[in-house]
Amino acid sequence: MEKFTIGILREGQIPPDNRVPLTPRQCHEMVLHNQKLDIRIETSTIRCFKDDDYKKFGIGVQDKVDNCDLLMGIKESPIDRLIPYQTYMFFSHTIKMQERNKGLLNAILEKKITLIDYELLTDENGHRLIGFGRWAGIIGTHYALLMLGKRSKTFDIKPAKDCLNLQELVDQYYEIEFPAAKFVITGGGRVAQGAIEIMKHAGINKVSKDDFLNKEFDKPVFVQLHSKDLYKRKDAQPFEQQHFYKNPKEYESSFKPFLSKTDILVNCMYWDINAPKLFTLEDANSIDFSIKIISDITCDVPGSIPLTIKTTSIDDPIYGYQIKNNSLGMPYQEDTIDVMAVPNLPNELPRDASRDFGKVMMDIVLPRIMNYPNDSMFERATIAKNGKLTDRFSYLEEWVRG
Repeated sequence: MEKFTIGILREGQIPPDNRVPLTPRQCHEMVLHNQKLDIRIETSTIRCFKDDDYKKFGIGVQDKVDNCDLLMGIKESPIDRLIPYQTYMFFSHTIKMQERNKGLLNAILEKKITLIDYELLTDENGHRLIGFGRWAGIIGTHYALLMLGKRSKTFDIKPAKDCLNLQELVDQYYEIEFPAAKFVITGGGRVAQGAIEIMKHAGINKVSKDDFLNKEFDKPVFVQLHSKDLYKRKDAQPFEQQHFYKNPKEYESSFKPFLSKTDILVNCMYWDINAPKLFTLEDANSIDFSIKIISDITCDVPGSIPLTIKTTSIDDPIYGYQIKNNSLGMPYQEDTIDVMAVPNLPNELPRDASRDFGKVMMDIVLPRIMNYPNDSMFERATIAKNGKLTDRFSYLEEWVRG
């Protein structure tokens, strides 16, 4: 009986990523209920689940995995480890023409590889099926609270990386009376949902746009702003969601009324490279600009937040932006705007995040690719097939070859 083979790759990015696409128990359950499946694990010393954890469940661990029907990782594979003619599935970070991964995509084309991107796995209505967005939202918003405590000098909480799990993280909130502050959460997807989850655990209430702009509060509050709240058409026509997605250049920011009313910005929205920034450096240098803490979970550089000029790391997650002289320094100073821009936030609670991710993989994605490899779901998510860009991503041709 011919088996469908899945190889789980050792992560090779720097800084290292310790998440997994399937936990040991999930691998065991999939193999147990499908005799046509074989899962192989590439040995690793950095995973949140150790090699022995997989071995205990009877899953084979080996020095190299190749000649599999599907090779799965989390982050981009190092170029020198790409195996020609294989099918890969990982977050490639190429569809926005991210310069750092131009070489990766070029190598994929040269090596006749098929690349399926997790970010592009959607249902028929265009809703994403899989990702770590909820966990990025949870941990990024926890950082916003941590930064508030440091800046106000009223409380101190551990970062997520020092917590065993989500429960230990949120247990820290229950004895804290958070100082009055006004939070803006942008976006409406999984990242924003994770952010709101933390707001609820912290006992911070949601208020309307009008109340946020026009009232003062003696307790912390937050408002959630969607695209229609953040952008307006240049021609003064009514905002239309689909029109905005297709024609972001025809819009401008309408965020200005919030710049003098917001203390903490938690940025959770997807950003198109052609969309306007939320505000400008000139806005940030205004005397009316009140934002002192930015947790930029979206973490695009350059992106919607002009003060996010670099990504940060889990070991050194926050920098202070001195707007008057346009320089970086230590956070929590009187003249700084403090910015968190960690691109791999779910790595701070890797076991919890991996379990959630793996559940969708084992329930939806992997059974379908094993039985229906030509399903439209994979057609939409395939950036390159046998070394050629698919029609949907042909716009990358000139960029990647340049």
